[in-house]
Amino acid sequence: LLYTIKFEIMECSPSHHGTPDIPWKRLVHLLDPPAVAAPETHAECKELVEILENLNYPVRKCLVSWYRVKFKFYFKASVLPEILTMLDVYTGLEAFEMIVQLLGRSVPQFMYSFLLLEEIDTTFRKQVIFTDINTILLEIEGVRMLFRNSCIEFYKQGFDCFDSIAQQSENRNERLKKFDVINQSLSYLYLFDDLAYDAVLHVLNTRIREFITGNFSGSSLNTSIIGSVIAWLVTSVLPFIQFITQHLQTPPNLDMWKKRLEFFCYKTIATVRINDLFEIMVDYPESQIAVMDIKTCLSEVQCKKYLIKTVQDMFKERLLHPGANTEDIITQYSSAIKVLRFLDPSGTILEKVCSPLRHYLKNRDDTIRCILNSLLSQEDNELTRELTSTSGNLFNSNEDSDLETEGWEEWKPESRDMPSDTKASKSADIITTLCSIYGSADVFVNEYRNLIAEKLLTTSSYDISLEMRSLELLRVGFGEDLCQSRIMLQDIVDSGRNHGNIMTQAQTKLAFDINVIIISQVFWPNLRQEDVTIYKPLQDFLQGEYTKSFSELKRNRTLEWKLNLGFVELDLEFADRTLSFTVSPIQATIISCFEESNKCHADTISTTVGLSLSQTRKKLAFWVTNGLLKETSKDMFELKEDVSATRQVVVEEMDSAMVKIEQVREEELEGFTNFVMGLINQSGQITVERVHKLLSMLLSDSVAGQLTEEEVKTFLDKKVKQKLLVYSGGVYKKCNK
Repeated sequence: LLYTIKFEIMECSPSHHGTPDIPWKRLVHLLDPPAVAAPETHAECKELVEILENLNYPVRKCLVSWYRVKFKFYFKASVLPEILTMLDVYTGLEAFEMIVQLLGRSVPQFMYSFLLLEEIDTTFRKQVIFTDINTILLEIEGVRMLFRNSCIEFYKQGFDCFDSIAQQSENRNERLKKFDVINQSLSYLYLFDDLAYDAVLHVLNTRIREFITGNFSGSSLNTSIIGSVIAWLVTSVLPFIQFITQHLQTPPNLDMWKKRLEFFCYKTIATVRINDLFEIMVDYPESQIAVMDIKTCLSEVQCKKYLIKTVQDMFKERLLHPGANTEDIITQYSSAIKVLRFLDPSGTILEKVCSPLRHYLKNRDDTIRCILNSLLSQEDNELTRELTSTSGNLFNSNEDSDLETEGWEEWKPESRDMPSDTKASKSADIITTLCSIYGSADVFVNEYRNLIAEKLLTTSSYDISLEMRSLELLRVGFGEDLCQSRIMLQDIVDSGRNHGNIMTQAQTKLAFDINVIIISQVFWPNLRQEDVTIYKPLQDFLQGEYTKSFSELKRNRTLEWKLNLGFVELDLEFADRTLSFTVSPIQATIISCFEESNKCHADTISTTVGLSLSQTRKKLAFWVTNGLLKETSKDMFELKEDVSATRQVVVEEMDSAMVKIEQVREEELEGFTNFVMGLINQSGQITVERVHKLLSMLLSDSVAGQLTEEEVKTFLDKKVKQKLLVYSGGVYKKCNK
């Protein structure tokens, strides 16, 4: 360092011009630290500069460089050792304050020299000296780490004087005065911009986050938090900023500070509200104010990606697993549609957030049934209200009309972020969005037919006014696709009228009341058919006199009885009590076998009802479970007379009246066995994709819904097991036996 200084002095010295260097030496003597160019010596210094310039010496050019080198040497030799000593003696915030106070005493005395240099060289600014000091200090790791950590702690304590509680404390003024001394030194030494600015931002961002999360995380969803946060910002944060920046050479731009802090407030509020968005959706519309907070924040900060990712994770954790009830998933999805459409009318957020939810619902077996159950429910719910207000076909509402001109001034192109596979329109209602999961009305119509069929076949009344009302509402949304369902309901009305006429004219008088439903087989779903025998007096009456009376009433028509369907409201009378059950006709027939005798063999019961022995034993297990029968020996069952009247009755789980979809599909594909074998004979081999494409066209109107490649592959693999086909190299060929 000494060598460098000597070299620069010699290079700038006038001695090499062959002229006495007395003016230069005198100038160096007046300025060389720790010498200070006091105001009374300024005139002499300027005069010396003019003398040197008249001698053609480049004094203005080299004086500032020389002084910066000399000042750094002085600082390292005189001030820095004291600072290092303080680091050994003091730690933390105390060391930081001691060092700043030392700098505040050591540097300002040279301010007159700095001002003189600015007058001599107009390009010089005293800030470069302080920059040199900061560079020297921050090159020392211990000082750098101390300043970085302690400066944050220093401004934390300073900010504590400005919160609402601290403003009322007794020692606030003393603490504030002590804080201001250090803060003023930082400003005076130009350390605020280089050191304190980032620390202040860190402290303010941390306190804003703590204030919002500590006071409003999980708070009431019907109270806005934006107003409270902005009010706290104005009363506590901005006064703190004004106080710490009052000593800066350049007045601070408070509007810039306010905008930056408001940005961070909105970002933090958005984070807090988005983290509660699942609960907000559950409580919507009561949580409308919380949704408004999120919408306001979305307009101020870019947090859509965070919203999408957070809600997707919430749905995955709380909904997209087998333990979640399908009805709960649909309810939450309905709420999400309303909330996310309000937040983003373009529908981009809705589609990105709910895309995994839609795929999950589509793969659940009971999704359609749950949607229809909600639509047909007599209780007030979101879907029934939506259905009542629907004014167009649910599956055509997404088609944009070329003639639509209403609101064209506010039209905007779809976002580039919109998923390419979505077809939901911006104005589509909740039911439309739910139905669009499947893309076609066929699956809903078929499921509705099955649902309404089961409901109608288990009713004991011919009054279907509620079902008629629901159907009319559904027809608004599904159009004429439900015409078959209307015929099903009309069958119930006609059954009531025809049954009344037949029973009025009947010669045989039964000991109990019956209701008969006569359906038009073509328009109803496939119903289960089992060859069983029920209670003999009833079966003889139905297949005999009842069928004959119907044929007379409806010319050229007859009845094909499905005796396994329906239910029986049964009263079993014992000596001192009566037990009531609602069971299938087969179960009623089984218990009637004990009407004349308390004991009966399983083989006898099996013959009576027309079931195999194993099936009969499964049916008998129901009465054994209810305590009415007991097996005294192998296949010998006895009626128990001492059944407790308080015994809990086990309700029979009756089988569905409809043929299972899997069974329907299997029967359909079996019907095309010869067709597939013919294709293979012609081409020699065939792929799953080829068979799927052909059969999909032939089964486009199937009640089992759209044919999948997996179903076709299962069908072809079955033929491989039957040794009709062989599978090799990804193709199926005829098996040469």
